Amino acid sequence: MSGAPGADGDSGDKWIAPVRTELIAGDPIPEIGEVWADLAASAGTANIFYEAWMAEPSLALPEATGMTLLLGWSDLPDGSSRLDAVLPLQVRTAFGGKVRVALQNWEQRVRALGEPLIRAGQEAAFWRSALDTLDHSRGNGLYLRLSALVADSASTIALQAELVGRGIPCDVTRMHTRAVLRKGPSADDYIAANIRKKASKEHRRQRNRLAERGALVIDRLPAAAAAGPWIDDLLRLEMSGWKGREGVAAAADADAERCFRTVLVEAHRLGRLEFHRLRVGDEVLSLLAVITAPAVMAGSTAFQLKIAYDEAYAAFSPGVLLEMAYLDHALAPGGPDLVDSCARAGHPMIDRIWVDRLPIVSLAIPFGRRSSRLVVWAQRLVRRARARPQSPLVDQPDQGTDP
Repeated sequence: MSGAPGADGDSGDKWIAPVRTELIAGDPIPEIGEVWADLAASAGTANIFYEAWMAEPSLALPEATGMTLLLGWSDLPDGSSRLDAVLPLQVRTAFGGKVRVALQNWEQRVRALGEPLIRAGQEAAFWRSALDTLDHSRGNGLYLRLSALVADSASTIALQAELVGRGIPCDVTRMHTRAVLRKGPSADDYIAANIRKKASKEHRRQRNRLAERGALVIDRLPAAAAAGPWIDDLLRLEMSGWKGREGVAAAADADAERCFRTVLVEAHRLGRLEFHRLRVGDEVLSLLAVITAPAVMAGSTAFQLKIAYDEAYAAFSPGVLLEMAYLDHALAPGGPDLVDSCARAGHPMIDRIWVDRLPIVSLAIPFGRRSSRLVVWAQRLVRRARARPQSPLVDQPDQGTDP
């Protein structure tokens, strides 16, 4: 990976500026929107969830309050300063807020990735300064908790290397993968190579059956069209299904609905919202909202924010059919280098369509004081004890089946 641009703006310049870090209040969002946006377009790893325009409406969520920003600045040779890193943080508490358990990267229901925004090439310099700043700050809890990081990103690798150099034990509290779509062959070639012929045949049969009910149309939201009706349909479909019944749909909560609506409208205004829709005649059967990130050093990335379908048509798998159609768009020339499904690990639908995986890791990092190391060490012992399979009792009867 090439270094960060120097003061002359030459992207080939290998000079790496030292980084100084500071903690400031992030709620409300400070007046650094322009330089924050510039940083997002220069980051080593894209993360829309930590961009200012998306963080601001997310602050309305009850679990998102109390955000602090860890900022990294570089002092350039011309005397100017450049924002090189943004990591939103919050204190995790227990016992009704009376005990500060940990300082963690900002976590709320909209967020699907916890990767900090760091200017490409400045990852090691940022973490070198950030760990010192966090170690000397007070009231941050017992340790640092970083969740939903990309395990092999330049930031995570630089962080782990810095911890090794300091002799600080880093505890991996969770590691899993989720489905991603990487740029490669055409949709037809991708389907032929990665999706079973039986499944492809079933998808064609379902499309044909739907077409018998009316004109089957798969379209996208035009750039000049209003996003409101599409957002209404998306939230309505989600609310009508199992998420609505279980109370986890966006429209089931006024704060969440307001947040999602604001995010989608703003993404559309910025030209970064892709809405894909499957309908039969005038009836909408499924909708997919995708938000694109600014192209970064590693390439262009898109994030599938939300998908919903009409469960009355579940026999036709309208969500699957829309995802299959999305392959034509994403794998066409000019498509993104990476699409993050933002889905949970082992998702029963998208994991059968997308074969690539993104490694996701969560870390527990002690501060410099000895008590912090003891807390992380004790938590590791508890996790290992819970994960260890229980030995059967000596006098327990055989549980095998009879011959």
